[in-house]
Amino acid sequence: MNNKCIICGSEQSKRLTGRAGWEVRICSDCANALTVPAPTTDRQYDDHSFFQIPVEGALRWRHAAGDLIKFIHDNGCRGTFLDVGCGNGFAIEAALAAGFEAQGIEASQSAVISGRDRGLQIQVGYYQDNTFPDNTFDVILMNHVLEHSANPRTMLMSAHKHLKPNGYLCLGQSNYLGTIPRLLGARWYAWVPKEHYVHFSVQGVTRLLQNAHFQVKSTRLTTLFWDWENILASTLRHWPGIMLHNFAAFVNQTRLGFPFVGDQFNVLAQKQEGNR
Repeated sequence: MNNKCIICGSEQSKRLTGRAGWEVRICSDCANALTVPAPTTDRQYDDHSFFQIPVEGALRWRHAAGDLIKFIHDNGCRGTFLDVGCGNGFAIEAALAAGFEAQGIEASQSAVISGRDRGLQIQVGYYQDNTFPDNTFDVILMNHVLEHSANPRTMLMSAHKHLKPNGYLCLGQSNYLGTIPRLLGARWYAWVPKEHYVHFSVQGVTRLLQNAHFQVKSTRLTTLFWDWENILASTLRHWPGIMLHNFAAFVNQTRLGFPFVGDQFNVLAQKQEGNR
């Protein structure tokens, strides 16, 4: 079994959690964590069921998208905007409303159709080095995308290439060191071992960004939005694990600080000139 870190190449790691058939191991060098064994493919999202949700019923996803765009906008970002792995396009809608010239790219055909039906500009396919011309965008968003890649640094270097000088990259990631994963262990919803190659910490993703010639400008810990209807329904279906999750989510949203740490984080980083 290969335990070599896909972020830094280290072969030193220790087990964090897991179940039959998979485990998560923390890299001793870069502070990120790996799924072992790794997912079998990173090309499995052509018609991903995650995006087959009623657009008008996805209020919590719209809320989360709007909050993320506000974070980007409040940090002074303006101009042309690309959402990589944009799903149904909720972040594109929020970016357009905030004044960005926004478009997206998404592998799921059903998600692209949903977005296009609402008048959004979305390209079908996987994000690669030659997908867009160099120096095209002022802002690139990758919200819960990097963990699905077998080579996250390559994806970041593509973003570096497609950003204009001094452009900004925003990442949205799950934080495996947050309160919720610590409480739930292997029950945490965000491990997704069949899809996620890597699990990030703030320290680990900061190091990855620096190695890809980005300078971190702003970081925040947060949690995914949970409406009360979803909390009650999911608690009844999956007690007690989801009940603990909902309690921790509520505590995170109150922003009480340590020891209550968000299970998600956003990082805004600026492109720096350097050899690719």
